[in-house]
Amino acid sequence: MAVTYENVFFDYVMDPLRDLFISEYSYGKIYIAPQILHKDPFSIRIWGNNAETEVTAASTWHKQYNIEISLYEIETNPGEAYFKQFYGDIERIYQLLFANAKTKSTSVTGSGNNSSSVTHTWIDGVCEDFTINEFAGEEEAIEGLNVCRYTFNCKIIRED
Repeated sequence: MAVTYENVFFDYVMDPLRDLFISEYSYGKIYIAPQILHKDPFSIRIWGNNAETEVTAASTWHKQYNIEISLYEIETNPGEAYFKQFYGDIERIYQLLFANAKTKSTSVTGSGNNSSSVTHTWIDGVCEDFTINEFAGEEEAIEGLNVCRYTFNCKIIRED
């Protein structure tokens, strides 16, 4: 018998984060990937690092998901005005994450008498910390790159 499953990490954690950033920013590239893909003046990269199961029961589970969010800005001739904007963008993302610490999503499968639903509640979304200009991999070689890397954690509760 085939296992029925949902891609919770991608569909209910990372993709809603991407949607949150897309609704906030009308510019730049916002994407899900393990490393930098775009060398645009402004981009946000989202990547899931790990998940931990906290509670399991017959029809529910609780997991904590740990996500890395990287803000990339490129400016080859930065001055104080640029850095003011960069730090402003850092705070804007932090406040956006803080303001959206909880979300709820229900998926329905089947139809009529054969339908069933599963509700995923994303709670306790918190930005644990962020670091500035700690480069990883090929980032060091990108001229004018500044990066802020956030550690974001949230819990998902799945209930049948």
